[in-house]
Amino acid sequence: MIEKIDSIIKEQLIILKNRNSTIWDGSEYEDVKKSNNTAKGDFGEKVTNKILSNIGLASKIVNKGKGDFDILINEKLKIEHKLATLDTNNSFQFNGIKKYIDYDYVFCLGVSPNKLWFKIVSKDWCNNNLSTSMTKNGDDTYKYTVKENNMTSLNLDNIKEEIYKIV
Repeated sequence: MIEKIDSIIKEQLIILKNRNSTIWDGSEYEDVKKSNNTAKGDFGEKVTNKILSNIGLASKIVNKGKGDFDILINEKLKIEHKLATLDTNNSFQFNGIKKYIDYDYVFCLGVSPNKLWFKIVSKDWCNNNLSTSMTKNGDDTYKYTVKENNMTSLNLDNIKEEIYKIV
């Protein structure tokens, strides 16, 4: 009996789908993982900005998150915001960190399938510790890789504790 092409293809698509399933399938933050980089960045900036406002800080996104920094706290503290999703090595890779622009801290928001994480690093720390360039023979942007267990769980108490160390 000769199978129809449609049923052959359908069977192989099911097999392919099962092979391609990941920890993200059906997870709380699956939509973040599937989004393009601009949408991910906008999501992260808005979440962080609203949390900062919620804990009593005068916080605003500057120039729609485009430019040297993304969030301004209390009209003085300049925050560069980066978002990364969990990779297969249980790490977050925050890309495009610039050393030579005007900001005070980088707020790294890590998204795992069902939990959010964060880490705040100073510009001085970035300047002294980031050495992996995003471009071959370049020094324009850098990446910062952090294991999930070296991040802090995102909740109001943890944000307050960490952010009030720098404001």
